[in-house]
Amino acid sequence: MAALIQLHITGEQRIHCAGCEGRIVYALHRLPGVQDVIASASTQQVAVTVDPERVTPEQVRQRLDALGYRVE
Repeated sequence: MAALIQLHITGEQRIHCAGCEGRIVYALHRLPGVQDVIASASTQQVAVTVDPERVTPEQVRQRLDALGYRVE
């Protein structure tokens, strides 16, 4: 069963454009167990649908952190 992880970008680095959105989508899709990613520059939200048996919310946060985005 899929689970939805919703995160809000809070740090100084923001999602500014479609390029930023695409970079986030690409990086998160490379994690095993990630099924869908939606990143929004207008809302600073990232929604990730995952297989909870294959990827954890912490792994998603770590990947975003590696890209320079702080989330809550």
